[in-house]
Parts: sequence; C-alpha cells; structure tokens
Amino acid sequence: MTTYATQSQSALDEGKAALVDALRDALGDTLRDVWVLDQRTQQPLYLREDVAERIEDVAVEKHLDNERYGFVTRQTYNLLHYSEFRYTHRGFDTWELFRTFVTDDDAQVGVVVGIDSNDTGYDFGALTDIVHDLADEYGAGAFAPVAPDDD
Repeated sequence: MTTYATQSQSALDEGKAALVDALRDALGDTLRDVWVLDQRTQQPLYLREDVAERIEDVAVEKHLDNERYGFVTRQTYNLLHYSEFRYTHRGFDTWELFRTFVTDDDAQVGVVVGIDSNDTGYDFGALTDIVHDLADEYGAGAFAPVAPDDD
C-alpha cells in the first residue's frame, strides 16, 4: 500500500491551496481528506492525521479508480438529462464522500472530499458551488493532480 503524507499548504499551488482553504472554512474539523484526480493519476491535497493513519493499509488507488468512472457517468447523465449533473454523494457508516468535476477547455479534474458523518447534514450544492467558483477563478487545470515522483 502507498503511504500518503499530508501536503503542507505552502507545498500546494495557489489554486489547490485555495481549494483546501475554502473546504476547511466550509467544513471545519469535519473535513477528512481532499483528493484531485484525472483519468490517470490522483493527488492528495489534504489528509487529516487520523485519516492518513487509517488508510495506510487501504488500496486508495482502487477506491479512486472507482471514482474515475464519474468521468464517464457525468458525461452520460449530461447527455440523457435536461439539467447538468453536478455532484455525487456517498454515505458510509462513519463518513461521507462528496465528488464533483470541474472542466474547462484544457482540463477535466475530479475533486473528491471526505467528511465526517454528522446529524446536521451537509449542503452538497453549496460545496459544489465553492469548488466550481474556484475552478472558474483559477481554471480547472490549476486543480490537476501531479503524479508522485517515481524515485
């Protein structure tokens, strides 16, 4: 399994740092992790320490490969429906996952966010707006994952 280090804010590009900051502002301590992915690779932008420890023995790549199907299903839904597909929400017993995609002429990037489950619920539409507004400001390519070095 791969060990993922929590990215320091200073190590992230401006757009990615703004994304993590905005999600932390919106979600507070319930934010578990933030990942960006394209069709080939993924990058963790934020991993809460307890989450980083829990996923040391988990095949995160397989989980994110499943989330990559969203590139296809998003396109399918957009072709079949009169309205735009905006996000996916998955509920697990102790946490929730939110996924959206941002696109422009140069890039298609998935943003995957883990959140602690709570009794109040989350406004996933508002979270989508936050992510999409930042993509409009910085460009979707600013969120594109950087493959880890093969050193």
